[in-house]
Amino acid sequence: MICFSPVAAYPCSRYGKDPEVRAIVLTGAGGTFCAGNDLKAMAAGEFPVPTEDGPPPMIVTRTPASKPVIAAIEGYCFGGGFELALWCDLRVASTTAEFGVLNLAQGLPCLDGATVRLPRLIGQARALDILLTARRVPAAEAETHGLITRLVAPGQALQEALALAATITALPPAALQAARHSVLTQWSLPEKEATHHEAHLALQAPL
Repeated sequence: MICFSPVAAYPCSRYGKDPEVRAIVLTGAGGTFCAGNDLKAMAAGEFPVPTEDGPPPMIVTRTPASKPVIAAIEGYCFGGGFELALWCDLRVASTTAEFGVLNLAQGLPCLDGATVRLPRLIGQARALDILLTARRVPAAEAETHGLITRLVAPGQALQEALALAATITALPPAALQAARHSVLTQWSLPEKEATHHEAHLALQAPL
């Protein structure tokens, strides 16, 4: 089963526990993925004060998803919305998409993983260029950096993301889940330990 949800109502933790759900697609509404929180309200202290141990502003971004998650991105993908997209496994974006951490221009720090996931995804130098300038990154540039998995025509991001999810869910799940888990957990391991961990996960997966 594929589940898709608007960013404004994404109950990923619930879907992650549903054995019938094999992939999740997050999308936006009105031609926008997510423009982030109200920066002026946040700067004015109108939101709960974040803590190191409390939930991040986008709720799920400090917890790895248990199932593949695909972001279907049209239009603005800024601030916390950008960080949520980075949390996803794959990002399908239309040529209308724009990415960025505009919150930094307002003096508001990243709290949903951008400074960790962005350099791991596109490299430190390119990540610093995006972070330290707090600029808008158009879809064409994001694709060249490897930030976008697939670039599509305007209005086609959700359709393409659902087709991609269908491809994933049509494949045998155990080996796929082992491969995904190995990729996501290998970052802190030396190569020898990482390859041993890969073998451990693979041999546990039923054929």
